[in-house]
Amino acid sequence: MEDKSMIKYGVDELTISINKNDRKTEDWHSDFNGKLVINGEIFYANVYQKNENWIAGKLVKADPNKVSENKTMINSTELNDEIPF
Repeated sequence: MEDKSMIKYGVDELTISINKNDRKTEDWHSDFNGKLVINGEIFYANVYQKNENWIAGKLVKADPNKVSENKTMINSTELNDEIPF
């Protein structure tokens, strides 16, 4: 039987991850925030609950210089931890 890898929503191609905005403090803040991946490009979503049956939002293309897809921890042996005295 072939092992299927888990889908990484908001990371894998043509996926989306939307979460409730727990940092909303103003009425104009989005109700939900999200991340989409389309053609290898990352987009951020701001989604608003307009009424009981309708949500709407906008997409903003992520700055590729600020997005880090593979966040890796630095091995402690790679750091210069020597005390200078």
